Amino acid sequence: MRSGSLLSAIIVTAISAGVMGQTRGDSANCSTPRKAIETLLYWQQAGHVNLKKASACLDVSRLDDPVHQAPDLAAKLKKTLDGRGLYVELNDLPDQENYKNPADKSEFELFPVALGGIKLQRQGSRWVLAASSLERVPELYSDTFKLGIEDLGDMMPEWLRGDFLGIEFWQVVGVLLLVFLALLLQKVVVYAVGNYVTRIAGRLNVDWIEKIVEKADKPVGGMAMAAVFFVGFPILQFPVRVSQVALFATRVLAAFSVVWLGYRLVDVLADVLAAKAAKTDTKLDDQLVPMVRKSLKVILVVIGGLFILQNLNVDIGSLLAGLGIGGLAFALAAKDTVANLFGSMMIFLDKPFQIGDWVKIGSTAEGTVEEVGFRSTRIRTFYNSVITVPNARLVDTAVDNMGLRRYRRYSTTLGLTYDTPPEKVQAFCEGVRAIIRALPGMRKDYYLVEFKEYGDSALVIMLYCFMDVPDWGAEVRVRTNLNLEIMRLARELGVQFAFPTQTIHVESMPAQQKGGDHTIEDRPDTRRLSEIVSAFGP
Repeated sequence: MRSGSLLSAIIVTAISAGVMGQTRGDSANCSTPRKAIETLLYWQQAGHVNLKKASACLDVSRLDDPVHQAPDLAAKLKKTLDGRGLYVELNDLPDQENYKNPADKSEFELFPVALGGIKLQRQGSRWVLAASSLERVPELYSDTFKLGIEDLGDMMPEWLRGDFLGIEFWQVVGVLLLVFLALLLQKVVVYAVGNYVTRIAGRLNVDWIEKIVEKADKPVGGMAMAAVFFVGFPILQFPVRVSQVALFATRVLAAFSVVWLGYRLVDVLADVLAAKAAKTDTKLDDQLVPMVRKSLKVILVVIGGLFILQNLNVDIGSLLAGLGIGGLAFALAAKDTVANLFGSMMIFLDKPFQIGDWVKIGSTAEGTVEEVGFRSTRIRTFYNSVITVPNARLVDTAVDNMGLRRYRRYSTTLGLTYDTPPEKVQAFCEGVRAIIRALPGMRKDYYLVEFKEYGDSALVIMLYCFMDVPDWGAEVRVRTNLNLEIMRLARELGVQFAFPTQTIHVESMPAQQKGGDHTIEDRPDTRRLSEIVSAFGP
């Protein structure tokens, strides 16, 4: 029994060895898409290179010389995968003989985005690389090795063919040479852009072209370094994992350089827009320029981040779809923020006010508009504090824009003492009118200066006029000049301003009135009053 069991074990071992030999041995296994790709790659690994066996799962029906062309195409396809850093995860490939893709075809495409057209098709009981795919291999190969140097290792002397951890010495030298060439090209590009192109742009006498050249030199140098690695690294024939890391770093460098270039060009664009906004009458577009600058920079960062995630094999489509669903929940949770965002858009579209305007927002805020942001508007009050008003509230609340006034009203009353003669009252009114007509900054076509009423302690003169000034500071200065001129007029006319007083008059006896020395005040000289009034006129 023991000898029988031992014999059975030997037979099982032999059968297993035969099966493994069928998989890796003389007969290539092309029964599934995974087995076909495994055959292609296995027989091109160090220690057991056999291009004839590696090409066993190729459809050679369209080849003129299959014996020589098939192994060459298999080798080129393997080098293309390695040069592009396309590592094949065999466990991710289908391992069913009757596999069908989502289109219900017996077909599997390898790296559809990176390669585009390398397909495996089922022919009878075998899975083979389609004849149409073999026609694309030379094109992909030449695109990968752009300089036409693919057998550089075979040209190296033996003393450079030694290896350490699977990397040969000549490959290390090649990496150092690429770094040197990349740095040299970066310096040359920066120098050329910064000097030669700048001089050419200076001859055109266009400021924004010179700014673009100044901003673009270093980012363009970074892109030049990435181009050197992108073109030169596949020639060094590193293992696929090393190529994968190196090409990823190259793409990151290129993406960073592009985003960096975009950052700098956004600044140039913002400077041009700011210069144009400074020439307009409205100041709201001056505030819009910084917002455009920030928005474009955020968009550039997001695009650069998506590019890097894509190179990390993150499914961008699924990520964006997830963000869309999450964005809906986020919008519901942050509806106030979204409302403020739309409020800011309405402010920029309707332009109810501009930077520097004096506004009254309901009963909550009054002051000068200092900044309009995406979420809120900042108002500097007249006691120098800052009130932050959400933009959504500005859309729903009445905004009284004092800054849009053509004229600024001044309405007050002036009180003259009761002992002022009527001639002087009339002269005083005419004199104030003359001051308004002569004073710069006053509206000349409409004003009212009239003897309004008899007050409790004064003869009330109504002053109703307007000032034609651009801002509140000018309004205060013109009002000050007006008040000072009125004071000078009163002094020249000899009239007194009244203030709340009470005077007790004691009536004398009739006999005393007859014998007294009471005399009636002489009338004022109207000619003299007219001269005083005319002196205050235009």
